[in-house]
Amino acid sequence: MTSLVGSKPLLGFSTWSTQILDDVPGYGGHTEPWFNEESLKDISDTMKAKMPQYEYINIDSGWSETCDEYGRWTYRKDLFPNGLRALSDHLARNHQRLGLYILPGIRKEALEGRIKGHENIRIADLVTRKKQGNAFKGATYMPDEHNEYVQAYYDSIADLFEEWGIGYIKIDGCGPSNELQDMDTRKCLYMMHKAFSKHNIWIELSWALDPQFANDWITIANGARIHIDIESYSSKSMTTSYRIFQRMSYVEKWSHIQTEGKKFYIDLDAVLVGMTVDGKCVDGLDNDDVRMSYISFWALVSSVFCIGADPRKLPQKYLAMLNHPVILDIHQCGVIARPIGSGNAWLNRKQVWWKKLADGRLCVGLFNAHVYPFMLGISREVKFEFTELGVEEVEAKDAWTGEVLGRFAKSYSTVLRPGQCQLLLLHVIR
Repeated sequence: MTSLVGSKPLLGFSTWSTQILDDVPGYGGHTEPWFNEESLKDISDTMKAKMPQYEYINIDSGWSETCDEYGRWTYRKDLFPNGLRALSDHLARNHQRLGLYILPGIRKEALEGRIKGHENIRIADLVTRKKQGNAFKGATYMPDEHNEYVQAYYDSIADLFEEWGIGYIKIDGCGPSNELQDMDTRKCLYMMHKAFSKHNIWIELSWALDPQFANDWITIANGARIHIDIESYSSKSMTTSYRIFQRMSYVEKWSHIQTEGKKFYIDLDAVLVGMTVDGKCVDGLDNDDVRMSYISFWALVSSVFCIGADPRKLPQKYLAMLNHPVILDIHQCGVIARPIGSGNAWLNRKQVWWKKLADGRLCVGLFNAHVYPFMLGISREVKFEFTELGVEEVEAKDAWTGEVLGRFAKSYSTVLRPGQCQLLLLHVIR
């Protein structure tokens, strides 16, 4: 289990992507979710056995319907009859940590409560103006003032979560975002950071956060979503190939921002590869070329890496891809790759991204991003010049297959099918 939160980019599982699959047997339920204490324990056991490097299990929206007498989020007893501590203890025995979904601001259901330790203060008196508290209208209220009583309120939530053994929180509806510039939750988020970070809890922000405020996100959190949800919101499948390659254009805006050594990682959203139910793959992706590109790009930029597939429903082929030791090493180095040329996948279908690894090798990803919303495009030659990397000659190895490809001088090129990638490890000769 990670001893110091943020020392490496996160590997885990989150429930949301399966909660929208209302037409897939055994799943669905945005607010009446498919999961419960027993199913999550079973997932934990499966992850221990089959995905031992994946350490976090996040319970997304639907785990909480109300608040306690202190206005703090509380769990649904119909889903967790033995309480969240019993669940987090089970995860801890499997070297994992439990996560929960929350929102900035103060929930409407909290207004009748009083702040723990300040019982003379009514929570309703903190939000008399009833200003919107996050990007989801009507869910929470913004405090009138961000004073010591609001801090005490957030402290009490963090203390309760620590009692439950929580190791991760996803704070949704944050801003300013690329979508909602006028929704600014930063004052609340700084208070939440102060409250939760003292308990060594990973803080994840969502969604589509504006890189203009990167210094705030790096200070407040361990990870931040940089674009809207990756799910297609079909009730029968999870995402599309187009939505995967769409992410590249948004990473380019973050690639110049110094995050190395900050215990902060961009979040491209969930990795939705390979979930197979009753013999049918429901991830929505066109083929295994796209699936490999998906995993490769997330690893190349060291994104927060939460799978969205139920781990119990992953065939061995996809478990092998998600557990590939070389790819995980590339991911866990924590360095975000940079594009050669334009990183906008719609203006430049021949994408090349690279970064330097701790051992001095270079990792380069070549991608044919010729992908449309409803179809794949054509094969293309993807090429890069070594001057872009500051080298003259290299020995190249395929990161996925381990095949030594040989020595190359001045440049490298390969022909890729639409949606296909090649991930290279380069040993510099000169």
